[in-house]
Amino acid sequence: EDDANQISMEEAKTHTRRKLEYGDIVAIKLDTQHFGRIAAQTAKQVIIQGIREAEHGMIFDSFSSRQHEILMGTVLRIDPITRDMTVRIGQGNDRTDALLSAGEQVHGEVFREGDLIRVYVVEVHRTNRGPQVIVSRTHPGLVKRLFELEVPEIASGLVEIKSIAREAGSRTKIAVFASQDGID
Repeated sequence: EDDANQISMEEAKTHTRRKLEYGDIVAIKLDTQHFGRIAAQTAKQVIIQGIREAEHGMIFDSFSSRQHEILMGTVLRIDPITRDMTVRIGQGNDRTDALLSAGEQVHGEVFREGDLIRVYVVEVHRTNRGPQVIVSRTHPGLVKRLFELEVPEIASGLVEIKSIAREAGSRTKIAVFASQDGID
C-alpha cells in the first residue's frame, strides 16, 4: 500500500531467515560505502534535526505541565533597550530559557545577570525555533501560588482564595473564604 514504508512478503523473506507475519518490521542492511560526501552530510543533518525536534517536544511537554506554577530562574540576559529578560528555568536536563518581557516585570525591581528570581509560568507554546515559555512577575497567579506555599490553611484547602486584585509593586488585595467556622 505504501511503497516508501512497506514491501511485499516475498521481498521481505529475501532479507531475513526468521518467520514473518504481516506488519512485522524487517531490517535491511544498507551498504553506505558508495554514498558520497553530500549524501552523508544530508543524512547527518536529518538525524540531528530529528534529535532536536524530539528535545523540543520533551521540553514542551515538561513545561506545559508546569504552566501556572512558580519556578526559580536565573537571569541570563537583559536587553538594554526593551528591558526584556531571558531567564533560565528548570533543573538539570529539564531546563530551558524563558521570556520575561518588560510588561511582565514589577516597576522598580532591578535585576542583574546571574540573579535568582521566582517567576510564574504564564504559557508555553510551540514556535518554529522550539518551545517558547512566557513567564511573569506581575501575574495575580504568582501571588496565589506564593500564598499557597506560605499559608498552610490555603495549601490544605481550609481557606479558599476567591479573587486577587493586584497593582504589581505597590499593593495586592485577596478575597478569601473559610469553609469551616472558627478559621480566621
